[in-house]
Amino acid sequence: MNSLSDLIMAEHSRHQADFIVDIVLSQPSYLDELLNIVFQNQEPISRRASWPLRIISERDKNILEPYISTIIKRLPEFNNVAIQRAFLAILVNVNIPEENYGELLQFTCEILLNPGSPVASLIYSTDIFYKISVNEPELLNELKLMLEQLLPYGSAGVKSKCRKTIKKIDWLNRNRS
Repeated sequence: MNSLSDLIMAEHSRHQADFIVDIVLSQPSYLDELLNIVFQNQEPISRRASWPLRIISERDKNILEPYISTIIKRLPEFNNVAIQRAFLAILVNVNIPEENYGELLQFTCEILLNPGSPVASLIYSTDIFYKISVNEPELLNELKLMLEQLLPYGSAGVKSKCRKTIKKIDWLNRNRS
């Protein structure tokens, strides 16, 4: 077999991403190599490697559990929006260790307060912030304020996400015991 790096660079397509995913899932020892390629933060290989990593997490949400704290700590290092988007998509669907709440809330808050943030990053950040703060009324109200600031300027998708999340926050606030 060619190296994982060779496979990543050979072709950038869904078919190739799925091929890489199948290899990694059948031989989990390649997961470390795939993560290391992403963590190198080198264009274009790291960006391309982040896509199969995201697909892997969709197929088996527990496979990346040992790496979640590292992903969260490394997240601010990535300026490439595709890598950030992949990691945020992964974090939406996994259990986040409580000791990482502060770092992740800070990171998602920066995205939510930046009007130039990509749509997908805004939506994933909303989901992550909500998931972490669902049992903390003060944090939920902070999220609501950020979403209300986003609402007038967001795309249709962002506006929809903001409205739905604000409704969920209002419902939780009304129904707290």
